[in-house]
Amino acid sequence: MELLAGLRVCAVSHTPAAAYAAWLLGQFGAEVRHVTALDPEGLGAFLAPGAAVDPDPRLDPRPGDLLITDAPVTDAARARLEALARGHLVAWITPFGLDTPWERAPSTSLTRYAAGGWMHQVGDPAREPLAPPGAQDLFVAGLWAALATVAFASRGPGLLDVPVAAALAATTIYDAVAFQYFGRLRGRVAERYAPTQPTIVTLPCADGFIGIHAALHGMWVTLAQLCGHPELVDDPRFASPADRAANIRDLDAYLLPWLARHTRWELYHLLQQHRVCAAALPTVDEVLASPQLAAREAWRTAETPSGRRYRVPGPPARVVAEAGPAPESAGAAAGPWRPGALRVVDLSMGWAGPLVGHVLAALGADVIKIESHTHFDWWRGSRPPGDDPGLELHERSHVFNAVNRGKRGITLDLAHPTGRDLALELISSADVVIENFAAGVLERLGLGWEVLAARNPRLVMLRQPAFGSTGPEAGYVGFGNTIEGMSGLSSLVGYEGGPPTMLANACGDPVSGLIGSLAVLSALRAREHDGRGRLLECAQLEGFLPLVSEALIEFQRTGELPRRRGNRRPGHTPSGVYPAAGDDSWVAIEVETPAQWAALADLVGGPLADPALADAAAREARCDAIDAALAGWTAARPAAETAELLLARGVPAAPVHTEADLLTFAPLDGPGFWVGEEREPVGFHLYPALAIRSGGQYLAAQGPAPRLGEHTAGVLASLGLDAAAIRDLEAAGVTGSRPALRARA
Repeated sequence: MELLAGLRVCAVSHTPAAAYAAWLLGQFGAEVRHVTALDPEGLGAFLAPGAAVDPDPRLDPRPGDLLITDAPVTDAARARLEALARGHLVAWITPFGLDTPWERAPSTSLTRYAAGGWMHQVGDPAREPLAPPGAQDLFVAGLWAALATVAFASRGPGLLDVPVAAALAATTIYDAVAFQYFGRLRGRVAERYAPTQPTIVTLPCADGFIGIHAALHGMWVTLAQLCGHPELVDDPRFASPADRAANIRDLDAYLLPWLARHTRWELYHLLQQHRVCAAALPTVDEVLASPQLAAREAWRTAETPSGRRYRVPGPPARVVAEAGPAPESAGAAAGPWRPGALRVVDLSMGWAGPLVGHVLAALGADVIKIESHTHFDWWRGSRPPGDDPGLELHERSHVFNAVNRGKRGITLDLAHPTGRDLALELISSADVVIENFAAGVLERLGLGWEVLAARNPRLVMLRQPAFGSTGPEAGYVGFGNTIEGMSGLSSLVGYEGGPPTMLANACGDPVSGLIGSLAVLSALRAREHDGRGRLLECAQLEGFLPLVSEALIEFQRTGELPRRRGNRRPGHTPSGVYPAAGDDSWVAIEVETPAQWAALADLVGGPLADPALADAAAREARCDAIDAALAGWTAARPAAETAELLLARGVPAAPVHTEADLLTFAPLDGPGFWVGEEREPVGFHLYPALAIRSGGQYLAAQGPAPRLGEHTAGVLASLGLDAAAIRDLEAAGVTGSRPALRARA
C-alpha cells in the first residue's frame, strides 16, 4: 500500500513499541528511517528491517521528519524531545505518561499489565491473576502511537505523549465503567470469560481444548442443537445468560460429553459452519501452518544479518478497490453534517467497528450511527424474555454507552426500500462508511461498494471481517476472543501445566478497531492527493498477528514450542504475582537486573539475602523457594505499600489493579484520562479517553452515546423530510425509538 506516500518518519526504538509503530506506518506506505536497539537476529528482523542497530540510538530526525520514539524518560531525553517538538511532530511512548507521579517508575510488561488493568479478571479465582506472556502492552501502545502520528501529521509540530498504561486501560472492555454502573467487580471465573457470559468458554475436548464464544442468543440456540440437546433452550435452568451462569455445572454436563467425542479442529469447523464463534486455540506452529493465512498470502519473509529466514506477519490492511477520482465540481453536500467536520456513517455493531467511529469522533469527526429498532447494535444487549420495556435495558449497556460516545444515532430499517434509500442518500455525502455485517448482507440490501462508490467516488469504506473475505475460512465469524484464540495468544496464556486461557478484554476487538482507524486515516490522507475513494479490508486475525510475533519468531529460531508459564518470565527471577494484605489483593514484581535483585534482597532479607542468589542462574534454579519467601513478605502489607517500597529502590512493581482501582490510579486520574459524561437513563459516569495526550490533555469524544433513534428526526429533516413524512416512516416501521417486540441481538 502507498496510502502514506510522502510521509517521512524517523523512528528511534528501544523496545517493540516504537518499532511496531514504525513498522505499521511503513506498511501503509510511509518512508521510514529507523534506528533501533532491537536484536536484528530476533524481533528486530521483523519490526525493523534495514534499520541501523544501536544499543543507545540517538534522537536525530531530519528536517520534515515525524519522530516516533520510546526513549526512556530522563531529563536529557525530555529536554531533547521538547526541543525537537518545536520543529517536528514527536510521538513519545512513555510507560505511565509525562508529568505524573509514576513518570519515571521502573516497569516491565508484567508490572504494566498489573497497573493498567489487564490482569485482575484473568485466571482462576482461587489463584493469582494472569498476564500475557510477552510485550503485547508495547505493541498496543505502538498501535496508538502510529494512529496518533497519522492523525496529527498535518497539524504541525508538537509533542504527543502515548502512555502504555493508558493504552492498556483504553483497551479493557470498559470494566471500570461497568463497576460504576453495577457496583460490583467482575472477578475471575477460570474457564469462563465473565460471570455474565457462561457460553464464552474454554473447555476440554478429545485432543485438547476448544474455545466457544457463543455470546448471542442465536448462537446459544445453535450450540444446544449441535450438542444434541435442543430442549435446553426451553429449560428454565438455561433460559437466560444469568440462568445459565447460575447453573454452569449442569450446562457443562451436557456440553462436555459431546466435546469429548470430537477434536478441537472438528469442533472449530463444525461450530463455525453453523455461525457460532469458536477458536481451535492453535499453538504457534499451527498458526504458521494455517490454510486460511496461506490462502490469503498473509505471511512475509524476514531475513536476519546471519541469513536466518522467518515467516512474519504481512500488512494489517488491504485496499480491495478504488473509485474516482471524483469530478472537480463535486463538493461537500450540506445535508445533516456539521460544517467542516469529517463525515462518517457508522453501520457497525459491537466493539471493533464502533471503536473506529469513536476514535474518529474524538478526532473531530461528525459520526452518524445507523441502527434499526428491530435489529439494533447487539452491544446494547439482547432483550431477555419477559423484560419490562420501561426498564429501557437497551439504554443501560455500559459497553455500548462507552464506545459510542461522540456520535449521533438514527434508526433506519435497511431492509425496507425507503430505509435503504435514505441510508444511500446519507452515505452519498459522507467521507467514510464503517461496516461489519456478515459477508454479502450489504450487497443484498443494495448498499454494496459498487453502488456506494458510483454515487460517491470519494468514499472511504472500511470492512473488518474476522478472517478476511477470501480463503477457505472466509465466511467464519469471530468476536475478539475468537481472534485472540486463533492467533495463538490463548495457547500462550495460562498457569504452568494448565489449560489455555482467554484474556479478559477480548483484545482482538480493540486491536482491530485501532488498525481500522489507522487504515481509514491513511486512506483519507491518500485521498487528499488523488481524490480517490477506497474500499479497505482489515481482516482481524491478520491485524492481530504482530502481537504474537515474539512467539512466532522464537519458535522458528529454536524449534521449541513456548509453554505456558503463568507469570514467570524466562531469565527474570523473581517474576510473578504475589498475595498482598486484603481480599483478592495482589502485587506484581519482576527483577531484570543484578542491581534490582540486590535492592530486593536487601529490602526483604531472609532467604533472599543468600549471597549465592546474586547469580541469575542460581535464582532460576531456586525460583520456587524465592517465590514462597517473597509471597510471605508481600502478604504482610497492602499491595500499594509494597509497590511503593520497591519502586523507591528501583525494583519494577505494581499493584494488580481492579477496575475500581483504575479510576483512581494517579497516572490516569490526574491527567484527565477519565471523562465525566451524563447520559439518560444511567446518569453521570466516568468513561475512558483515547490513549493520546496532546498539550498535556487526553483526546476524548464529546457527548454521550446516542439513545436509540435519538437524532432520527433531526437528520431526516436535514435530508428534506417534513414532520408528516417522518411520522409516516415511524408508523410504517422504517424508523423507531423503542425496540420492536421482535427485536433481539
